[in-house]
Amino acid sequence: MVGERELELKFLASSTGLEAAARIPLLAPLRTATPVSQISTYFDTPDQALQKAGFILRLRKGSDGVIQTVKQEGFGLERGEWEEAIATQQPDLERVARTPLGAILADKDLRARIAPAFTTTVQRRKAQVTFGRAVIEVAFDEGEVAAGEARAPILEIELELKSGRRSGLFGLARKLVRAAPVDLSLISKSERGYRLASGVWGAPVKMTPPQLDGAMSAAEAFSAIAHGCLRQMMLNAPAFGNGQEIEAVHQTRVAIRRLRAAFALFRPLIADEAYPALAEELKWLSDQLGATRDIDVLLTETVQPAVAREPEAPGLAELAAFIATRQAASRKALREAMASPRGRKLMLDLLLWVEDGPWRRKALAGGAAPESLKDLLSRRLRSSRRKLAALGENLSELPETDLHEVRIRAKKLRYQAAFFDRLASEGKAAKRHRTFVDALERVQESLGAIQDAQATAAFLEEQARTAVNEAGEHDPLVLFAAGRLAGAHPDRDALVAKAAKALGKALAAKPFWKKLQG
Repeated sequence: MVGERELELKFLASSTGLEAAARIPLLAPLRTATPVSQISTYFDTPDQALQKAGFILRLRKGSDGVIQTVKQEGFGLERGEWEEAIATQQPDLERVARTPLGAILADKDLRARIAPAFTTTVQRRKAQVTFGRAVIEVAFDEGEVAAGEARAPILEIELELKSGRRSGLFGLARKLVRAAPVDLSLISKSERGYRLASGVWGAPVKMTPPQLDGAMSAAEAFSAIAHGCLRQMMLNAPAFGNGQEIEAVHQTRVAIRRLRAAFALFRPLIADEAYPALAEELKWLSDQLGATRDIDVLLTETVQPAVAREPEAPGLAELAAFIATRQAASRKALREAMASPRGRKLMLDLLLWVEDGPWRRKALAGGAAPESLKDLLSRRLRSSRRKLAALGENLSELPETDLHEVRIRAKKLRYQAAFFDRLASEGKAAKRHRTFVDALERVQESLGAIQDAQATAAFLEEQARTAVNEAGEHDPLVLFAAGRLAGAHPDRDALVAKAAKALGKALAAKPFWKKLQG
C-alpha cells in the first residue's frame, strides 16, 4: 500500500453554511461539481482494539471501485495514510499487514475478530483549488453515519493539502471561516462513528489525559495538550442541544481552564506576538461560559434543593422560577457567543497558532537543541509550587481575597500536574503525582466552599433585586427567599484548617516530575 502524510482541516456546516462557502469565488467549482456517492465501512474488533491503538481501517466504495485505507493517528493535524484499490468487499488483511497496523494483526485472535463497526454514506462534491502556493482539495460532504440503529447527520467541508505549503491550507481555512458560518472540528467521521456505536455520541465528555512521552520536547508536549483541550471543547458541542447543557457547559469551561493553565505553564516557550491576544480571547470565552455556569450551579445546587426541602416556604418557588428564566437567557447568550464570528474565529486561530504560530516555527527552526519536557517541568512546576507556598503561608490569618488567590493558584497547579497523569502512571512517579494532585484538589475544594458561599450570597441578592412582580415592583417574596438562602454560611475556620492541612501535604510531596517515564 502507498503511504503518505495526510494534512486536512474539517469544518461542520449547515445547509446555509455550505451555500455561503460555495459563494466564495475561489470555491465556485463546487457549485457545479457532480455529487459522487461514497459508502465507507469501518472495521474493528468488538472491543475497538484498532481504534484504541490509534488506527482506522476503512473500505470506501465509490464509482471507481473499492479503496482500502489505513490511517494512523499522530500528533497535531497530520496523520499517516496508506491506501490502494482492492477487488473485494472485505479488508485485504495481507495488504494491511504491510502497513504499521500489521504489528497488531500479528495477533491471530484479534485478526479473526475484525468485523464491520459502522458505515458512513455521503454525497461528495469536490474540486481542487490553488491558494497561497498550495494545491488544496475541497470537499463538501452531505450524508450520515450509521452504527446499528443509531444515526447521526454529516454536513461537512474538508480542506486537504495535496501539495505545496501548509500556509496555503491555513490561509484558505481563514478565508472560509470569515465568509461562511462553519465551525472548525477536530472530530473525524470515524470518531463520530465509534462514539455513535458506543452510545456516547452527543454526551458530555471529560478530558482524556494527552498522549505524552517523557522524551518529548516541550513544544511537542504543549501541542499535544492544546489539541486535547480543543478536542474536548468540540466533543462537548453536540451536548449543548440535547438537554445536557449543564454538564456540557461545565466540561467546556474545564477544557478552556486547562488550556489557559497550559498557556501559563508553557509561557516561556510560547509567548510570541500572537500570545497576548489569544490569551485575552480565551478569557472572553471562559467568562461567557462562567456566567452560565454560575447560574446553573446556583439553581441546581442551592435554589432547587431548598425548594425540595421546603416546598411551602414563602418565595422559594418564585425565586426558582425567576432564576430558571435567567438561566435560559444566559444559555441563549452563550450559544450566540460560541456561534458568533468571534467564537468561530477563536477556535481556528487557536488551532493554527498551535500548529504554525511564530513560537512553533521558531521551535522547529533548528539551531540549539529544543528544551525537553522534563527540563521545562522542573523549572516551571518548581517555581509555581514555591509561589503557592509563599502565598499560602499562615493560611488561617489570610483575608478572603488572599484565600481566593491561593485557591486559584492551587487549581491551576492541579490542572498543570494532571496533564502528566499518563507519564506518572508507575512506581514512585505515580505515588508522588497522586499525592500532589489529590492534596491540591482538597485545597481547591475547601477554599472553594468558602468562596462559593460568599459568591452565592452576593449572586442571589443581585438576581433577586432584578425580580419584579406583576405590578412591576420588586417582588418581596423573592427578596425574602433570597435573603434566607444567602444567610447560610459554612464553617469557615474548619474549611481553612482542612485546606491548610492539604496544602502542607501538597508542598511536602516529592517532585513527581523527576521520575517521569521516557
